[in-house]
Amino acid sequence: MQFPSTKTTLLNNLNGNDAAWAEFFHRYQEVIADLGRFKGLTACECDDLVQIVMIRFDRKLANGFKFDPSLAKFRTFFSCLIKGCIYDLLRQRDQRTCAVENLPEMCDGSSPDDLLDMVLIEKWRTIIQDEAMAQLAERVDEKTFQAFDLFALKNRPIPEISALLELAPGSIYTAKSRCLNILQEIIKKLNNEDPELELEL
Repeated sequence: MQFPSTKTTLLNNLNGNDAAWAEFFHRYQEVIADLGRFKGLTACECDDLVQIVMIRFDRKLANGFKFDPSLAKFRTFFSCLIKGCIYDLLRQRDQRTCAVENLPEMCDGSSPDDLLDMVLIEKWRTIIQDEAMAQLAERVDEKTFQAFDLFALKNRPIPEISALLELAPGSIYTAKSRCLNILQEIIKKLNNEDPELELEL
Protein backbone atom coordinates (compact mmCIF):
# COMPACT_ATOMS: atom_id res chain seq x y z
CA MET A 1 0.00 0.00 0.00
CA GLN A 2 1.43 3.35 -1.02
CA PHE A 3 0.97 6.26 1.36
CA PRO A 4 2.14 9.87 0.99
CA SER A 5 5.48 10.89 2.43
CA THR A 6 5.33 12.71 5.73
CA LYS A 7 5.36 16.47 5.36
CA THR A 8 8.85 16.88 6.80
CA THR A 9 10.32 14.28 4.45
CA LEU A 10 8.46 15.70 1.46
CA LEU A 11 9.39 19.34 1.98
CA ASN A 12 13.01 18.57 2.73
CA ASN A 13 13.29 16.70 -0.57
CA LEU A 14 11.70 19.28 -2.89
CA ASN A 15 14.87 20.92 -4.17
CA GLY A 16 15.73 19.30 -7.48
CA ASN A 17 13.54 16.26 -6.83
CA ASP A 18 10.88 15.82 -9.51
CA ALA A 19 9.16 12.95 -7.69
CA ALA A 20 8.84 14.99 -4.49
CA TRP A 21 7.50 17.96 -6.45
CA ALA A 22 4.93 15.73 -8.17
CA GLU A 23 3.73 14.46 -4.77
CA PHE A 24 3.68 17.99 -3.31
CA PHE A 25 1.66 19.23 -6.30
CA HIS A 26 -0.77 16.30 -6.03
CA ARG A 27 -1.22 16.83 -2.29
CA TYR A 28 -1.95 20.56 -2.41
CA GLN A 29 -3.38 21.40 -5.84
CA GLU A 30 -7.01 20.58 -5.02
CA VAL A 31 -6.84 22.39 -1.69
CA ILE A 32 -5.55 25.51 -3.43
CA ALA A 33 -8.22 25.28 -6.14
CA ASP A 34 -10.97 24.72 -3.54
CA LEU A 35 -9.94 27.90 -1.73
CA GLY A 36 -10.00 29.81 -5.01
CA ARG A 37 -13.50 28.53 -5.77
CA PHE A 38 -14.59 29.56 -2.28
CA LYS A 39 -13.48 33.13 -3.04
CA GLY A 40 -15.40 33.13 -6.33
CA LEU A 41 -12.62 32.42 -8.81
CA THR A 42 -13.58 30.80 -12.09
CA ALA A 43 -12.31 27.35 -13.07
CA CYS A 44 -9.69 28.96 -15.31
CA GLU A 45 -8.63 31.33 -12.53
CA CYS A 46 -8.35 28.39 -10.11
CA ASP A 47 -6.02 26.64 -12.54
CA ASP A 48 -3.96 29.83 -12.70
CA LEU A 49 -4.03 30.07 -8.91
CA VAL A 50 -2.53 26.61 -8.48
CA GLN A 51 0.28 27.43 -10.92
CA ILE A 52 0.98 30.82 -9.33
CA VAL A 53 1.13 29.39 -5.80
CA MET A 54 3.47 26.60 -6.88
CA ILE A 55 5.74 28.99 -8.79
CA ARG A 56 5.95 31.39 -5.85
CA PHE A 57 6.67 28.56 -3.45
CA ASP A 58 9.38 27.24 -5.78
CA ARG A 59 10.95 30.70 -5.79
CA LYS A 60 10.89 30.71 -1.98
CA LEU A 61 12.76 27.42 -2.00
CA ALA A 62 15.26 28.76 -4.53
CA ASN A 63 15.85 31.74 -2.24
CA GLY A 64 16.76 29.51 0.67
CA PHE A 65 13.44 28.71 2.35
CA LYS A 66 14.01 25.88 4.82
CA PHE A 67 11.27 23.84 6.38
CA ASP A 68 10.99 24.27 10.14
CA PRO A 69 9.61 21.02 11.56
CA SER A 70 6.75 22.94 13.17
CA LEU A 71 3.62 22.13 11.15
CA ALA A 72 1.93 25.27 12.41
CA LYS A 73 4.67 27.47 10.98
CA PHE A 74 4.42 25.82 7.58
CA ARG A 75 0.62 26.05 7.65
CA THR A 76 0.78 29.76 8.47
CA PHE A 77 3.35 30.43 5.77
CA PHE A 78 1.61 28.42 3.04
CA SER A 79 -1.85 29.74 3.94
CA CYS A 80 -0.65 33.33 3.64
CA LEU A 81 0.96 32.50 0.30
CA ILE A 82 -2.31 31.05 -1.04
CA LYS A 83 -4.39 33.97 0.26
CA GLY A 84 -2.01 36.51 -1.27
CA CYS A 85 -2.23 34.78 -4.67
CA ILE A 86 -6.05 34.68 -4.47
CA TYR A 87 -6.21 38.40 -3.76
CA ASP A 88 -3.78 39.14 -6.58
CA LEU A 89 -6.05 37.33 -9.04
CA LEU A 90 -9.13 39.10 -7.72
CA ARG A 91 -7.41 42.47 -8.11
CA GLN A 92 -6.76 41.70 -11.75
CA ARG A 93 -10.49 41.54 -12.44
CA ASP A 94 -12.66 44.40 -13.53
CA GLN A 95 -12.86 46.87 -10.64
CA ARG A 96 -16.64 46.86 -10.93
CA THR A 97 -17.01 43.25 -9.78
CA CYS A 98 -18.39 42.61 -6.35
CA ALA A 99 -15.51 40.32 -5.42
CA VAL A 100 -12.97 43.11 -5.89
CA GLU A 101 -15.11 45.76 -4.22
CA ASN A 102 -15.42 43.58 -1.14
CA LEU A 103 -11.74 42.83 -0.77
CA PRO A 104 -9.99 44.06 2.38
CA GLU A 105 -8.00 47.25 1.95
CA MET A 106 -4.72 45.36 2.27
CA CYS A 107 -5.02 42.46 -0.16
CA ASP A 108 -1.73 40.74 0.56
CA GLY A 109 -2.97 37.67 2.39
CA SER A 110 -2.29 39.10 5.84
CA SER A 111 -5.59 40.97 6.32
CA PRO A 112 -8.44 39.39 8.27
CA ASP A 113 -10.71 37.17 6.21
CA ASP A 114 -12.55 35.09 8.79
CA LEU A 115 -14.57 32.95 6.40
CA LEU A 116 -11.57 32.06 4.26
CA ASP A 117 -9.54 31.34 7.39
CA MET A 118 -12.26 28.95 8.59
CA VAL A 119 -12.15 27.10 5.26
CA LEU A 120 -8.34 27.03 5.41
CA ILE A 121 -8.45 25.39 8.84
CA GLU A 122 -10.82 22.69 7.57
CA LYS A 123 -8.58 22.02 4.58
CA TRP A 124 -5.50 21.83 6.78
CA ARG A 125 -7.24 19.40 9.13
CA THR A 126 -7.67 17.04 6.18
CA ILE A 127 -4.04 17.47 5.15
CA ILE A 128 -2.72 16.87 8.67
CA GLN A 129 -5.00 13.86 9.17
CA ASP A 130 -3.38 12.41 6.04
CA GLU A 131 -0.02 13.30 7.61
CA ALA A 132 -0.98 11.33 10.73
CA MET A 133 -1.84 8.30 8.62
CA ALA A 134 1.44 8.61 6.73
CA GLN A 135 3.34 8.67 10.02
CA LEU A 136 1.42 5.62 11.20
CA ALA A 137 2.24 3.76 7.98
CA GLU A 138 5.94 4.46 8.59
CA ARG A 139 5.83 3.09 12.13
CA VAL A 140 4.21 -0.29 11.49
CA ASP A 141 4.80 -3.01 8.94
CA GLU A 142 2.76 -3.00 5.76
CA LYS A 143 0.49 -5.92 6.64
CA THR A 144 -0.35 -4.44 10.06
CA PHE A 145 -1.29 -1.15 8.43
CA GLN A 146 -3.35 -2.89 5.76
CA ALA A 147 -5.25 -4.84 8.41
CA PHE A 148 -5.96 -1.63 10.33
CA ASP A 149 -7.01 0.22 7.17
CA LEU A 150 -9.36 -2.53 6.00
CA PHE A 151 -10.88 -3.30 9.40
CA ALA A 152 -10.95 0.01 11.29
CA LEU A 153 -11.29 2.47 8.41
CA LYS A 154 -13.03 0.59 5.62
CA ASN A 155 -15.16 -1.70 7.83
CA ARG A 156 -14.39 -4.83 5.82
CA PRO A 157 -15.44 -8.13 7.48
CA ILE A 158 -12.84 -10.08 9.45
CA PRO A 159 -13.09 -13.28 7.31
CA GLU A 160 -12.44 -11.27 4.15
CA ILE A 161 -9.42 -9.50 5.65
CA SER A 162 -8.11 -12.75 7.08
CA ALA A 163 -8.23 -14.44 3.67
CA LEU A 164 -6.80 -11.44 1.84
CA LEU A 165 -3.86 -10.81 4.16
CA GLU A 166 -3.41 -14.38 5.42
CA LEU A 167 -3.78 -13.24 9.01
CA ALA A 168 -5.57 -14.92 11.90
CA PRO A 169 -8.58 -12.97 13.21
CA GLY A 170 -6.76 -12.36 16.49
CA SER A 171 -3.87 -10.74 14.62
CA ILE A 172 -6.30 -8.37 12.91
CA TYR A 173 -7.74 -7.24 16.25
CA THR A 174 -4.21 -6.82 17.57
CA ALA A 175 -3.23 -4.75 14.53
CA LYS A 176 -6.23 -2.49 15.05
CA SER A 177 -5.45 -1.95 18.73
CA ARG A 178 -1.76 -1.29 18.10
CA CYS A 179 -2.42 1.16 15.27
CA LEU A 180 -5.06 3.05 17.25
CA ASN A 181 -2.64 3.49 20.15
CA ILE A 182 0.08 4.79 17.84
CA LEU A 183 -2.36 7.02 16.00
CA GLN A 184 -3.54 8.57 19.26
CA GLU A 185 0.08 9.33 20.12
CA ILE A 186 0.69 10.90 16.68
CA ILE A 187 -2.47 13.02 16.82
CA LYS A 188 -1.63 14.22 20.32
CA LYS A 189 1.79 15.33 19.07
CA LEU A 190 0.29 17.06 16.00
CA ASN A 191 -2.27 18.86 18.19
CA ASN A 192 0.52 20.05 20.47
CA GLU A 193 2.37 21.43 17.43
CA ASP A 194 -0.73 23.16 16.07
CA PRO A 195 -3.47 23.41 18.75
CA GLU A 196 -5.78 25.41 16.48
CA LEU A 197 -6.46 22.33 14.35
CA GLU A 198 -8.05 20.34 17.21
CA LEU A 199 -7.61 17.02 15.45
CA GLU A 200 -9.74 14.09 16.56
CA LEU A 201 -9.11 10.38 16.23
